[in-house]
Amino acid sequence: MRKKFIDLKLFMYVALFYTITLLIDLARKTYWKLDGSFYQTLGWKDLILQTIVLDWVIVLSFMTFVIYLTRRMFEKKLNWKLIILVHLSFSFLLGIFSFAFAGFILMLFGTYTFDQVLKNLSIDHYMSVIDINFLAYFSMIGIVYIYFYIDEIKNVEQQKAQLKVNLAETKFKILETQLHPHFMFNTLNSISSLIEVDKERSQNLIADFGDLFRAILSSKDENVIRLEDELNRSGKYLDIVTVRFSDHLEIRKSIEPGLENALVPVMLLQPILENAIKYGYSYNNTELLIDLRIYTKDNYLFFHIQNNGALLKQDLSDLMKNGIGLSNTRERLAFLYGDDFEF
Repeated sequence: MRKKFIDLKLFMYVALFYTITLLIDLARKTYWKLDGSFYQTLGWKDLILQTIVLDWVIVLSFMTFVIYLTRRMFEKKLNWKLIILVHLSFSFLLGIFSFAFAGFILMLFGTYTFDQVLKNLSIDHYMSVIDINFLAYFSMIGIVYIYFYIDEIKNVEQQKAQLKVNLAETKFKILETQLHPHFMFNTLNSISSLIEVDKERSQNLIADFGDLFRAILSSKDENVIRLEDELNRSGKYLDIVTVRFSDHLEIRKSIEPGLENALVPVMLLQPILENAIKYGYSYNNTELLIDLRIYTKDNYLFFHIQNNGALLKQDLSDLMKNGIGLSNTRERLAFLYGDDFEF
């Protein structure tokens, strides 16, 4: 997209500064006029028109070009010595340009004669205001460079923030890519254990698994999905494993009404349910009950998954090192919610 010739907001800042400068100058000249020191031959209307309005238009027209040139030098990152030399030259040219252009306009309107214009263009007149022009010019250029640097810092911060987002999304996708084959391998293991026992049911389960995995792949570009969709997918997984364990597995669900459209991470429930089943069975516990409760409290969404198996003897940090599912789930939660979650 083509850049604008000049940033309007920046121009407004420069214009505001120079307006204040001219108002201070008008106060000074008003004092001299009332005191009888200067400007006695100049009426109030001409004083305001010639020394304020005309000066404002001419100087800001000149600065419009300077702002454009400064942006080009800033973007091209020219040598700082060259930049200083350019601005020094323009600071001296500002006075000449102002006197010459103002004189030309006043001559066109018949306010000044050509001789009077030449008198105003004298070296004495120029030198009497050279310090004011110099300070005014570099004050305005200071505003310009501060604006450019702040704008550049904002752009850099935005780019850094976008890079962080892109990095997080990339790592999130890597985690999902890691989880899919892990899930597929474990589910196929469940199905394979049934093939010799019940071939017909195994075929149906393979078809169900195909539907489930197709649904998972269809959401490959999504980080979060509706809770209702997540429950449907985890439900298909539970249907598969329930067939495997026959009457030895019971799933109880308690879902708070009205949460269907709540957004949750993709494949949030399946790895946890898988672990609850896989490690729930033991020699002393062949009848497994999985309790799934989802509810809200204090503006948070709670997922409570519990089995009636043997109590865990390891700390959570140690359990995270044992497999892919749980550690993967916790990392994905961290990417999505930062520190604003508990696992």
